Amino acid sequence: MITNYGLELMGFVSIPKGTTIEAQFVSLNIYEVKGINLTKGTKTSKTAPITTKVQVFENLSFVFGTSVNKCCKVIIGDIFTDDEAKWMSETKSKPPYLLVITKAPDIAVCSKGYWKDEEQSIITHDCFTSAKQLLQKEESTKISVLITSLSVSLSSSDQFVTFVPVCREVFAETNLGKPLRDYQITLTADITTSRGLTSHQLANKVKQAIEKYNQFHPKVGYFFDLASKEKDKLKAFIYYFLVIEIFTHQTFQLLNHDLVVAKLHIIPERVKGSATDLLIERQRECKNLAQRFIFCSLAKWCEINDKDIDTFKLVKKARDLIYHGEEISEKALPIKQAQVLALKLLHSLFNAESTNNAQVQRKG
Repeated sequence: MITNYGLELMGFVSIPKGTTIEAQFVSLNIYEVKGINLTKGTKTSKTAPITTKVQVFENLSFVFGTSVNKCCKVIIGDIFTDDEAKWMSETKSKPPYLLVITKAPDIAVCSKGYWKDEEQSIITHDCFTSAKQLLQKEESTKISVLITSLSVSLSSSDQFVTFVPVCREVFAETNLGKPLRDYQITLTADITTSRGLTSHQLANKVKQAIEKYNQFHPKVGYFFDLASKEKDKLKAFIYYFLVIEIFTHQTFQLLNHDLVVAKLHIIPERVKGSATDLLIERQRECKNLAQRFIFCSLAKWCEINDKDIDTFKLVKKARDLIYHGEEISEKALPIKQAQVLALKLLHSLFNAESTNNAQVQRKG
């Protein structure tokens, strides 16, 4: 832990008595979008301009684009870097980008500690730790679901779209008329293929994602986002399986069991009441994950077929081996199968036929 003397050697001084810093903290998260490239819809055009700012909540908004600086101008009214080409080289990233702005729910206050009151900005040391933690909590509960919803909306069965974190900046406007800033950079690099997407197509996909945002269980969004970013293959596999497991239980619990029984069974009129009650009771008491998965496939997930159920059994078998302490090599992990199955399940939220009978609403 750095001492006060050490801080003073670094140019920090005590905040003057009677001085109060009020700060509204904001985070800017920049993601590289892999799996699509933005076009204007013509063969001869260059990459598309940025999209308009999309306001999800009062404190959460985002924008897509091929230029970080132009996106920043739209979303915060200022450029991000003086040399965008150099920044792209340093972060080993390339367009398109997604920029997400999250605002802290409350104004933070600090009246003691150490600071640097510079001409252009204020730098404090450990004065707003709790405020930043609250901001991170706000991000974790909202951005993961947003990223998941966008990823599902933009992905197709043969092209998975991922959002790779490139940079996170935390800054704040203060009552003293100067910004307070904090930086955290993450470098990433890998190879993917992309498909072209026009501005109009992107706008439609974004609209779908926002419409379905509240139908994603927070834990489904959280684990799907973790899996998409995870480099450790074992962890990624477990996260994708958790998405499948949570989504299955959630869907089953919210099924209209009366309608399911009526849809799946032909019951003689003479015993219709008693037989219906028995079937509904037995169905509701079903606890087995595999049985619930098949029930949901029968009653709700119109896109799921026998091949997908075989994939589920394969994925579950691998999960069970891991949970029972058996050794399984990374090469044997059915990560791709788990990823594709999880995506297909979440795609059911975007299918009108799958959501007619019972809406899967977000809890939390």
